[in-house]
Amino acid sequence: MKADPLRQPKLLVSTLFTIVILAAALLVLSPFILSLVWAAIIAITFWPFHQWMMFRITNRPGTAAVFSTFLVAILLVGPMIGLLLFAIFDIISFTNFLALADRIGVPPPIWLKDIPGVGAFLNASWQQYLAKPDQLSLVFRHTLIDQLGEVRSAAQSVLADILERVATLFFALWVLFFFFRDGPVLSNTVNRIGSDWLGRRWQPYTALLPSAMRASVNGLVIVWFAEAVLLSCLYAFCGVPGAVFLGTLTAVLAFIPMAAPAVLAIVGVLLFTSGASVAAITLFSLGAVLIFLADYLVRPLLIQDGTHLPFLAVLFGVFGGVVTLGIVGLIIGPVILVLLDVFFDEASHLEQIELQSQQTSDAN
Repeated sequence: MKADPLRQPKLLVSTLFTIVILAAALLVLSPFILSLVWAAIIAITFWPFHQWMMFRITNRPGTAAVFSTFLVAILLVGPMIGLLLFAIFDIISFTNFLALADRIGVPPPIWLKDIPGVGAFLNASWQQYLAKPDQLSLVFRHTLIDQLGEVRSAAQSVLADILERVATLFFALWVLFFFFRDGPVLSNTVNRIGSDWLGRRWQPYTALLPSAMRASVNGLVIVWFAEAVLLSCLYAFCGVPGAVFLGTLTAVLAFIPMAAPAVLAIVGVLLFTSGASVAAITLFSLGAVLIFLADYLVRPLLIQDGTHLPFLAVLFGVFGGVVTLGIVGLIIGPVILVLLDVFFDEASHLEQIELQSQQTSDAN
């Protein structure tokens, strides 16, 4: 059979054509990549529940997808609304205090000057701005007039960031409905493409992905929620104002190594200098133990149970994923290490696989 002299140029053109299509698709979808990733993660995590819903509502995949998406929306949006309400109450209390200080003046607490390092500065600043009436109004008036442009830019930046995150969340929920409704078709298509391109290598990877992703989500959501509740109760027990807001903030900062203990230390120092030494010691000691157990023991164990990775590998996946990919890395990091573990297992049995393939060829 005569060889085609244009075979190589045609292959090059075909490859370039494929690259152009993929690059153009990635460019168009780039604003929605994060929403698509979150929707896929949530769909895989809640797929057992959606299958149960499909069993209860037979022959109506659209209706089952609506119910599943609605449940996820409640579980995601409900805690956010509750946190927002608590934050609004704390902000109202803080603004009422500032209004009182501006109207009649509030003397500094006697323990403020005893804070190590910054006590003198904080006490002097309080005397200047909060202890005398009308000082805050004067400062805000001059600040707003002199730096109105910067204040407006900062406010617009914060508002844009909030709107972007809200839009990402709601777009992810919208995409989630289609993932639930068309999940079997999408799964079959992806498996067919993966099997065509990777052959027998495809199945071992896909077999472990759902359980690994669900374990990572459990480690993220369950541990974070429990940590936020327990820390809020601890703050309230120690008499710290804004306990719910501070507890949630500390739980969020726990994803950053040593950030949560730093918050506990700052609040503990403030309590200690105010005379509540027992509350300060209780807050820091119990809070540090709680954060250590949640982040370095319970969360890795939850993830390890679904990924079957060594404990140290789970820690590397969790913290390495957070550092490199942000909050989504807490889920993606352990999943990537699961894929790496499958790859190593595959490589260690490569010789055996090749021998079996050779024996099959000889038999044929």
